[in-house]
Amino acid sequence: MISIPTQNVIQLAAGFLINFVAFNTQGFIEESVINSVSRNGSINKHAGYYSLAIIYAFYTLGNLTAAQIVDVLTPKWAMCIGALCYGSFQVGFLFLNSTYLYVTSAVLGFGASILWTGQGSYLSQNCTKETTGRMSALLWAIHECCLIGGGIMIFVVFTLTASHDVIPNFSIKLLYSIFTVLSIMAAIVFSLLREPVYKKEKQSCYKKLMTSTFRLMITKKMWLLAVIFSYAGIEQAFWTGIYPTCVSFTRQLAYNTNALLALNLICVGVGQVSAGLLLGILGDKARKLGRDYLILIATLIHVLAYILCGLNFPSNASLVKTDDFGLLWTPNIYVALANGVMLGFADCCWNTQIMSLLCETYPEECAQAFAIFKFYESALSCATFIFSSLVSLHWLLATLATFSILALISFFIVEREHTETTPSESVEIENRI
Repeated sequence: MISIPTQNVIQLAAGFLINFVAFNTQGFIEESVINSVSRNGSINKHAGYYSLAIIYAFYTLGNLTAAQIVDVLTPKWAMCIGALCYGSFQVGFLFLNSTYLYVTSAVLGFGASILWTGQGSYLSQNCTKETTGRMSALLWAIHECCLIGGGIMIFVVFTLTASHDVIPNFSIKLLYSIFTVLSIMAAIVFSLLREPVYKKEKQSCYKKLMTSTFRLMITKKMWLLAVIFSYAGIEQAFWTGIYPTCVSFTRQLAYNTNALLALNLICVGVGQVSAGLLLGILGDKARKLGRDYLILIATLIHVLAYILCGLNFPSNASLVKTDDFGLLWTPNIYVALANGVMLGFADCCWNTQIMSLLCETYPEECAQAFAIFKFYESALSCATFIFSSLVSLHWLLATLATFSILALISFFIVEREHTETTPSESVEIENRI
């Protein structure tokens, strides 16, 4: 029989699956949708990038107070409200205009901060030290099925409605109506969550809680973790928004690049889910191998993906629709889809190991630790979206590769320090007994 903590994590994952079938799918097509609508002059053609930048800017600011808000509302209701904020953004595409888009981008950013901090807090309250790795992998594998589901959805819609270079208005309204309904359904799933098994007491002094967040932020270990969190934000911005735009804008790949965009989304989902399932099935074996070696594998996969991306896509593919060739060869559809799988696989490894590390290292300050994680992640995602609208793809890929190496080094240092201090802590406890 499935244990209650596992049931809770599965329901939590189901809520995220439903919510992010909507949001991750729209993130993949947002710039292409806005580029299509912009042809009548009603909105800036790069408004999708600006919208994503606003989302991550307010997400960053929201994370400064997210731990306190989650503690007041409880993780369950914080996630419920967060999902409704996502819904308010999705509905705006039914009557797309820049004012509503930018305002609800800010609302969504705030909602995301309490949604993800609530997730980290609820997850940690249903885990023990021995189960954090498995639970994190289980949560991520189920959650990232949203990419496969979303990819199938938009592939069917784009194929049936003959959406090629331009996405028809009918297709936009159909998709975003579905996305809005899914966000509301996710809020309902979150509202039905049970109390966590290892529930922590509420903080009585919220000033103290906020102070502890900032105090934790300036510790030596957190400075090292900040490099890791920052890379997670940069690569997240790349695979969720920039890489799909490259696929959609590169006409040399295929005639119907929007349908190809859907196939890429499915491939990223396959990479995410397969990595999550693999880590979950391996369980204790993955734990014995060590988080640092899993991160090394993820980094090598990421760097290979960046190199192939640079060779396969023209340097202007992230900015405009182009008929140009890649650095060494004509853009190849199979390389593009394989890249999607690799980006998804490596992203899952990074995120599950970060979540596992935080749950294990900061069991009593998990909400604060996750809020700081999301603060740095969102800040760098915001900066990446702005940066990507100003520079060519190849400069962006060079930045990604550099940060991946820095993050790998930081992760090795943090993990080594953690494994060295844990045994001594155990001995100290035994001596006290």
